[in-house]
Amino acid sequence: MRVLHVIDTLEPGGTERQCVFLARGLAERGVTNGVWYFKPGTLLGDLAGAGVSSRHLPVGSYRSPWFARRVLALAREVRLFRPDVVQSYGYYSNLPALLAGSLARVPVRIASRRDLGLYLTPGKRRLERWGWKLAHRLIANSYSVKQHLMQDEQVPAAKIVVIRNGVDLGGWNPAAREQALDETTPTVGMVAHFRHQKDHRTFLQAAAQVAVAVPAARFCLIGSGVLEEETRALAATLGLADRVHFAGELKGEALRRAVARLSVSVLTSKHNEGLPNAVIESMALGLPVVATAAGGAVELVDDGVTGFLVPPEAPAAVAERTIMLLKDPALARRFGGTARLKVEREFAMPVMIRAFHDLYESLLRSRQATA
Repeated sequence: MRVLHVIDTLEPGGTERQCVFLARGLAERGVTNGVWYFKPGTLLGDLAGAGVSSRHLPVGSYRSPWFARRVLALAREVRLFRPDVVQSYGYYSNLPALLAGSLARVPVRIASRRDLGLYLTPGKRRLERWGWKLAHRLIANSYSVKQHLMQDEQVPAAKIVVIRNGVDLGGWNPAAREQALDETTPTVGMVAHFRHQKDHRTFLQAAAQVAVAVPAARFCLIGSGVLEEETRALAATLGLADRVHFAGELKGEALRRAVARLSVSVLTSKHNEGLPNAVIESMALGLPVVATAAGGAVELVDDGVTGFLVPPEAPAAVAERTIMLLKDPALARRFGGTARLKVEREFAMPVMIRAFHDLYESLLRSRQATA
C-alpha cells in the first residue's frame, strides 16, 4: 500500500505531530509513505530515518492567481508517486490534496476535520464543504467533531469516520513523573499555543485564586503564539509575574520533562477543540486534569474519575477544582492512575495507527470491487 499524506505545515502542533506519528507507524507496518508539506517546520527531523519520504511543495493561498496552476503541478507529482490513498489534515490541505488526488485518479481520498471549524469564515466553510465532495471519507478526531459536522455542516453520517488521536505510551510514562515531581513546590501548568481559543486569561485568573489558597504554588505555561506578550502582561497585572514560568515551545523529551514536573494539568479552551493532545499526554503521564467542557475534552476527562470538567470561561471553577487536587494528593494520585488506564485502553498510538490502516484497506477493497 502507498499512502500520501498532505499537510500545510510541519511546525510543531497537535495535528502535525499526529500526522508524523501516523506516517512513522504505518511505515513500521510496511506501508510506503510520503509526507508532502506546503511549509517546512522542525517536525521534518522526526521523519528522518523513519522510512518516510518527504517533499516541500508550496501551494500558496487559495486566492492566488497561481493556485490552479500549482494544484495542476501537485497533481502531476501525485500521479508520479502513484499513491493508493491520499490523506489530508485540515482546511489548508484538504482542498489542494483532494483536487490533486482527483485529477491524479487516486483510488482513495480522505479529508480531515480536527476541530469544530469555528474560526473559519462562512466562505471558507462553503469552500471546504465543496472540497469534501471529492473525498471518499472525512476523518473526525472526536465524536464532538462528528456531531458538529452532521448538524452544522450537513455532512452525511456515513461519510464521517471517527479516529481519535493516539499517544506514544512509551514516551509518556508515569515513571518519569515520579522522578521529576517536586512535591514541595506544587506546579499547575497548561500546554497550549497562545491564541484566543485556549483562553490563557481564564488560566491566569484562576491561578491568581490558587496562589492565595496555596501560597507555595507555581505555574507553568508551555507554548508559543501571537498572544504570548499579551499573556505575559496580564500575568504581571495580576501580580503573578514571579510565579508564572513561560517555558516557550517545547517538543520531544523537553516537553515530556516539563509536563512531568506538573502537579495538575489544566486546559481552559473556550471552544473549537477537536481532541486536545495536551490532555491525552497529561493523562498518559498519570496527571490529574482540570479541563473545560469544550469539544472532545468531554470524551477524555471523566468528571470526578480521571479529573474534573468545568464550564468554559469560569476561572473560579478552574481554581476550585485545582485547589482541591493540590490539597488532596491522594485524590490527585487516584485520578492520575485512572487517567493512565483510560489512555492505555483507548488512546494508545497503535490503536490509532491500526484504525487508519484498516480504513485504508477497507476502502481500497471497496473501490476495487466496484471498479
